[in-house]
Amino acid sequence: MKYNDDLLTTEEVAKILQVHVLTVYSYIRRGNLEAIRLGRAYRIIPQDLELFIESNRVKKASVKAHSSANTGIGGTR
Repeated sequence: MKYNDDLLTTEEVAKILQVHVLTVYSYIRRGNLEAIRLGRAYRIIPQDLELFIESNRVKKASVKAHSSANTGIGGTR
């Protein structure tokens, strides 16, 4: 196997995603973000982080439906 990019630490991923490092551990534990376990530490392949980001992208229609439900527009609560 060959990785063109360096593996990322959980701290680096947290900085990229602008979340707390414990949130990154949570993503890994839930299976949302793939990681490699090396002893007690995790490393993330950059391509896996890209897939995670893409899979969590909010579609425009979802945002519109969610905001309408919260504001009560288009119907009753």
